[in-house]
Amino acid sequence: MSKIYSRRLFSLVLAILLLTMATLSIGCKSDSDDDSVLPDFVYLPDILPFPMPDGIDWINSVTATEDSIFFTASAAPVNPSPFHYSSIYKMDLTDLTTQVLPNYSVAADFPANADDGNVQIYSLYIDNDGNIWVAERGEFYSYPDDGNDDEEDWERWNRRTLVEDFTRVRKLDSLGAEISSHDISHVSSGNDWFYISAFTIDDDNNIYVGANSAIYVLSSEGLPLFTLDVMWVDSLIKMQDGSIAYTDWGDKGRVFMSIDVAGRKSGETMQLPNNVNSVYSGNDEYSYLFTDYIGLYGFEAESEESVLLLKWIDSDILLDGLGSITLLSDGRVLLTSQIWNNTGSQHELIFLTKTPYSELPEKTVLSLATFNLDWAVRGAIVRFNRASATHRIHVTDYAEFGTDEDWQAGLTRLSAEIIAGKVPDILDVSNLPFSQYAAKDLLLDLYPLIDSDPGLNRSDFMESALRATEIDNKLYKIFPQFSIATFLGNPLVVGDYPGWNMEEFMAVLSANPDADIPLGQGITKLTLLQILFMFNMSDYINWEEGKVFFDSAEFIALLEYANTLPEEFDWGNDYRPEHELITSGQQILTLTAYNSFQDFQMYRAMFGGEIVFKGLPAENRNGFSLMTQSSFAITSKCKDVDVAWEFIRTFLNEDWQKENIHWGIPMNRHAFEKQLNEAMEENEYGHGSMGWNGFTVELEALTQADADQIMALINSVSGSVGQDEALWNIISESVASFFNGQSSAQDVARIIQNRASTYVSERS
Repeated sequence: MSKIYSRRLFSLVLAILLLTMATLSIGCKSDSDDDSVLPDFVYLPDILPFPMPDGIDWINSVTATEDSIFFTASAAPVNPSPFHYSSIYKMDLTDLTTQVLPNYSVAADFPANADDGNVQIYSLYIDNDGNIWVAERGEFYSYPDDGNDDEEDWERWNRRTLVEDFTRVRKLDSLGAEISSHDISHVSSGNDWFYISAFTIDDDNNIYVGANSAIYVLSSEGLPLFTLDVMWVDSLIKMQDGSIAYTDWGDKGRVFMSIDVAGRKSGETMQLPNNVNSVYSGNDEYSYLFTDYIGLYGFEAESEESVLLLKWIDSDILLDGLGSITLLSDGRVLLTSQIWNNTGSQHELIFLTKTPYSELPEKTVLSLATFNLDWAVRGAIVRFNRASATHRIHVTDYAEFGTDEDWQAGLTRLSAEIIAGKVPDILDVSNLPFSQYAAKDLLLDLYPLIDSDPGLNRSDFMESALRATEIDNKLYKIFPQFSIATFLGNPLVVGDYPGWNMEEFMAVLSANPDADIPLGQGITKLTLLQILFMFNMSDYINWEEGKVFFDSAEFIALLEYANTLPEEFDWGNDYRPEHELITSGQQILTLTAYNSFQDFQMYRAMFGGEIVFKGLPAENRNGFSLMTQSSFAITSKCKDVDVAWEFIRTFLNEDWQKENIHWGIPMNRHAFEKQLNEAMEENEYGHGSMGWNGFTVELEALTQADADQIMALINSVSGSVGQDEALWNIISESVASFFNGQSSAQDVARIIQNRASTYVSERS
């Protein structure tokens, strides 16, 4: 499948699949009457700035022992030497004092004919005797002698020549003095992009180097024993018996494999759970540790079960730069972390202490329910909780309740809880039928909160997007970014005017009989029906009045056209590059979720130089539907509306959107205008290029006409995607008899009308 094409169409289809799906806290006491969610203990974080040595703002390899942290940092060249090299630092965990190991040196003779170079420590390991093992790589280059000494001449830099390199493993004492050194350059010989991703030593002092797609097992003298070919190794784990295991990729995902030194091969293989991020060494209780986006787990060898030790968000941990993880003997968990922001990076040292819940300071807890918590939103929650002395956002991510058999189980559970009256303070309604909830007065109108906020004004936002989500002139959700679902094509083929109804849509298809795949690949009977139902839901349902309109001529025409499409599409065998289908005339329309200026230029080039945004066929000829990734509502049950608003208004902030929105239309108008102005600016370096499957377009500065067309699209959006799993089930079940030839489209429309009418009237 084409990577770019699949990103656009598949992401749209995936969003639709999500839309059809209908505890613990830390550092606070809950006002909830449901005492069953209160844990016996929590891991309370003590978050400290990492004590950085003077002149160092970036650290590399980090490893922790029971009482110390060792890390490396690169030193800048000091005249007259042009070479970079690493230093090793030791931090005492008792008083957090840091010192450079005084006896460590790179111990290398820099080549006389080298103009620059470096000796870098890729990784370090502390053995049972307190000795320090380092894996080092040295590379030295010369520049062409052409009389050009301009240090900013990148062309000259690109023409530099490697004059010498080496890879070695050294054993050092506790102060950094060399005990032994072993040249292992044979493992990197002939590899221009050699990179050590993992390194460790077993109890017999055998050396393990994970690099590229191999694990090199060497004797204590650095002599080769054997090599394991792997897909990619990012972890070499010291087990409690002194042996080594590693992580790799298997047919069913990530696997954990032991290394059989005696047999010169991989040993026992264990399947890791889905979504595992990293694996770490364990302790006497757990064979190894692993992380996912939810938390930290320990694997019990005896029971062969994974135990959730803590949830990251409950312990105010940002996952972006999570580094080393060590279980200390006193029960604490030691983490190192590096957090990036607009001003650079910040290193943190975090001690997590197991604390009885009864001893925690009292705070007011606001519950937030979501399904698949967005990464940037997670960060905003953690930062809010770290900063507030009086309140805390407690998250329940219902995606955690999914199973291998039913990944939607958590969403079903959330919907059932809301119907039963268990309503959170803040609700991520991205994948929920929020129109139903608004009709039942479960959600607050957010316009009064915006209007009374001294730092906000409705004109600060993309007002067409706000209007598109209104219900009876009220705003029940806010969102940081959006995209617009639309068909687009060449105006000479599909018409030069935006918008169309089903009759006009069908007329264009009839006028182009040679387009045998007119809407592109992947659009099946049910896919098209589902898309046009979800994105035009307001044409079919009025929740306020409890009425439905599935017996309309428009819906019957939709059924009839959908029945001309294939039952399924095999992406693996049937896919062809999209630009080839468009060039050949087999495809005349592309369905996309428009969200970037790059999209605009890419499709314009693909369709021969001009495009028109047609929207989805809709009765009012304005089928431009807004899609959002995360949408937040404050419920009528919220115990502190002002604090809830203080939190969710974060996502409307211009600075937050500039930092966190990298692919999408920012909701903040000022953030959007900054993006647009940058896209319209001419610069000597250009705007890059996009391409795939033999199709490439050089991106240029947008013209005023381009900007006007894009703004016209954004200002045309008049509705937003709807979602209701039960309604979609009614449609998909009923339409089967028409698709298999047993019923007419009119009969099926009447059946859907009757069933949907009963469903909606019961819930309005």
